[in-house]
Amino acid sequence: MRSTALAAKASALGATEPPSFSNLEEAPSRRDTAEFELAGGVKIGAGQVPAVIVRAASLTALGKVRAAFAAEPAHRLADTPLEGLLIPIERASEVSEVANASARGEVPSRFVVLELAPDIPTAVLAEALLAAPLPRGNVLLREFTADEGEALNALAQIARQHGLALAVALRPENVAPLADTFRELSETLPLIFTLADPHAKAGDSGPALTAYRQLAKALDRADSPKRGEGLRPEDRLLSQKKPSERLWIRNTEQSAVAPKPDFLSRLLDAATLSGALLCDGIGDMVSIETEPDPIRALKLTYNVLQGAGARTTKTEFVACPSCGRTLFDLQTTTQRIRAKTGHLKGVKIAIMGCIVNGPGEMADADFGYVGGAPGKINLYVGKQCIRYNIPQAEADDRLIDLIKEHGKWTEPSAAELPQ
Repeated sequence: MRSTALAAKASALGATEPPSFSNLEEAPSRRDTAEFELAGGVKIGAGQVPAVIVRAASLTALGKVRAAFAAEPAHRLADTPLEGLLIPIERASEVSEVANASARGEVPSRFVVLELAPDIPTAVLAEALLAAPLPRGNVLLREFTADEGEALNALAQIARQHGLALAVALRPENVAPLADTFRELSETLPLIFTLADPHAKAGDSGPALTAYRQLAKALDRADSPKRGEGLRPEDRLLSQKKPSERLWIRNTEQSAVAPKPDFLSRLLDAATLSGALLCDGIGDMVSIETEPDPIRALKLTYNVLQGAGARTTKTEFVACPSCGRTLFDLQTTTQRIRAKTGHLKGVKIAIMGCIVNGPGEMADADFGYVGGAPGKINLYVGKQCIRYNIPQAEADDRLIDLIKEHGKWTEPSAAELPQ
């Protein structure tokens, strides 16, 4: 009796045009950060998608990273290229090795980030870069404490001399003591900030997540106290609109929620930290450093970016779990539609079996396929129902027709066809 009543209710609902959903709350806006261009033409900043960085275990692992990407079929990397490669540097001589490898075309990424050990003397580093300069637009990364303003200025001078960007790793509480230095440096040098030593226990990413949010707020505050001093009142408002400093989200073992080696556990770790921050509008660069395999690390990062809506590299499907009102087999229907439309990069398709909750849950999709009545399907474009009470046997083709009508359809290549 209950199933019959539900079917009758669904039929009644499907007999009229479903409501539109146009007043849903918008996602937080992206943190306003200035744009600049790194080596390889990679641009970062508020107007760009977050850049992706993969970490090499050491300089000696560079050959393995290069071999891994060389062995990967080109079509699998077409939409997910390796942009940045993070390389730990223990000695100044290793900087010269990276520069020489880059000159020989042996670095598989568009730009490199050299993570400098704090005990490398600045003078020795300067000599190494003079002997074998890094290409302009690459990045030097070093951790700084509150009392290292002099060391920060010295490294900044080297970066400026060679046309490099400077990434600064620090704790939120160390921003204020160095705020004046950061303001001065940002006028002539691209700066990127990331969190130093999150002090988070394995199994609890809360401290790292909180610390990143605190770091973003501290940087925003540090960028404003002296802004506008000495200016005419009519110019002061414009000076207060200076963009914030760029932020790099690093997923490390310290921030891991469930430090296990399988793909899904590491995806959960990254989604908990990076996904939350990206949904808050925070993050100009992202790296997942818990995964030693560079190809898997790259795929993990792009999955997190796609899930957070920060960077779209494939078709996204949203399917509501089955409930008593679902009017068709959700799993087989989803797989069938995915096989036909899974090559449509950047398109979001929702498959919803529930006419009551489905339209609201899929309101941010480009296209929607919703059970409207027994054997009938309603098709949506955005939040508007465009076709309703379509026979289910015709619905797949009618969905494709709708995608074509709105200019979102492309024919699949041979590599994209279902195997």
